[in-house]
Amino acid sequence: MPSAPYRVALPRFPLRPLLCALTLFCSPVGFVGAADKPAPNDGGEGVKPASLLGVVQGTVDALVEHGRDQWGERKTAMIASMLDRKTLAPPKKMPGASIGVRESDRTNTFGSNADMQQNLYRTMFLLSELTGDPRYGKAAEDALVDFVRYTQSTETHLLGWGEHLFYDMEKEQTATNTDAGRATLIHEIKKPLEYWDLLYAREPERMLAYARGLWEHQIFDHKTGDFSRHTTWNKHDPRRGFDFTKEAGYMIEIWSRAQAAKPDPVFAQAISVMVKRYTDKLNDLNLLDYDGTRKNYCNNGHNVTLAMECQAAADRLGPADSELAERLRNLATRIDKGYLACRHAPDDPARGFIATCYTNSGEPCDREAAGPGGNSVLWGLGYGKQTTAMNALHCFHRMRQLPDGPTRRAYRDLFLAAARTYRDAKLPDRKKMTEETKIDVWPVEPGLAIQLEIAAYRETKDAEFLEAARRLADESVAAFWSASSPLPKASLYRDHYEAMTGADALLLALLAVHTTEQKSKVEVPISDVDR
Repeated sequence: MPSAPYRVALPRFPLRPLLCALTLFCSPVGFVGAADKPAPNDGGEGVKPASLLGVVQGTVDALVEHGRDQWGERKTAMIASMLDRKTLAPPKKMPGASIGVRESDRTNTFGSNADMQQNLYRTMFLLSELTGDPRYGKAAEDALVDFVRYTQSTETHLLGWGEHLFYDMEKEQTATNTDAGRATLIHEIKKPLEYWDLLYAREPERMLAYARGLWEHQIFDHKTGDFSRHTTWNKHDPRRGFDFTKEAGYMIEIWSRAQAAKPDPVFAQAISVMVKRYTDKLNDLNLLDYDGTRKNYCNNGHNVTLAMECQAAADRLGPADSELAERLRNLATRIDKGYLACRHAPDDPARGFIATCYTNSGEPCDREAAGPGGNSVLWGLGYGKQTTAMNALHCFHRMRQLPDGPTRRAYRDLFLAAARTYRDAKLPDRKKMTEETKIDVWPVEPGLAIQLEIAAYRETKDAEFLEAARRLADESVAAFWSASSPLPKASLYRDHYEAMTGADALLLALLAVHTTEQKSKVEVPISDVDR
């Protein structure tokens, strides 16, 4: 089945023949202090020091050795989303959240949330390609398959992942963080499903049931497509009015993959209803309200996500769905027009992208549409915030979906302008910050900035972008790792490991720098799941 242009093709096992004589899957775990060992010959021009590769391998080795499910009576292949960095075990009590993280979005101390670990699995697959050792990739595949097998609701067929759910490996059940005062098991898709092909190959009936479950139990009105990003995981409880464009895009993605795998009028209907809903909601500026409850507030980052998923879905559908594919492309094209008409300024660190704006003007406004704000930031993620690097990578991935022409060039100009801004930006130094200037940085932030620089280097061959990526990589290793632990910190101000803050995006970025410097034949993809 055709895949989206911005998706990485995942390796299937068995992997290619052994790429090198050195196997770096270490036990006991190799710590950062011992990472400067020779690299395997991964297709580049000889053997070079492998400090970044060593950091990545040290982290993955620790997660595989100590983070795989070993609690409760049933042992699965799932990997913990939270660990104590010193003991490499679940924390004895819930650690404090990083600044900007909501309690309701976290796992508990024994939780595993596969949706939030997709770049970790991607890193593991790539490590198997680089080292020739299949155990990394097999551990990733087994974790994903077990997650689907053990967290799918028997009532709704929804999966126990996303923004508010996880699998409790000690209690052996899908759970939510009760510390946040929420008892209902809320299903909300957080990221696009990168691993449909792999999971469909292993569990086709479960994946088709999941796609159908989204239509039957997430969508309130099957005529208009009205829905809420929240529904109850274990019973029929569709809601309405909170029809976020990003979540709509994720569902279109899944339905299109299911339709391409096994055509079904239900999946085509689901896509058709959703396309009509958002086509009708576009205003004269080609901008979309955030949802049915917040008028005159637009989330540009979410809208580009919808455009990307519409384009990918159109390219994925077969000849029998050609008219539906054309409607998907038309919706994406109109979203492009609205997005590109906004006065983005990624070359200005103080302005960045217009991440959120008034729908009736395109002028920036804050999340509640009550005043100024709405611009992306270089550093300092939190709920409702977007970084400039994150928006720039949206532009990069959308650019890669398009043929040469004015729209493609406009997206290219935006992403390269942002890359030039980060080329001169440094990761905030905690030691130099005061209470007034304090910014808590999550690992995903430099991870996306580094990947942005690598993308710009690949696009332009300008060595300054690669140099910037390496500098940011070195700063990130110094900020988030220490010689006493192979695991990265949750943020500048939190000393535990937590998948919620996107360490896996940083691992992928470090691997991208390493393979680019080595001129490896294994090209690390630019993350397309951090949105």
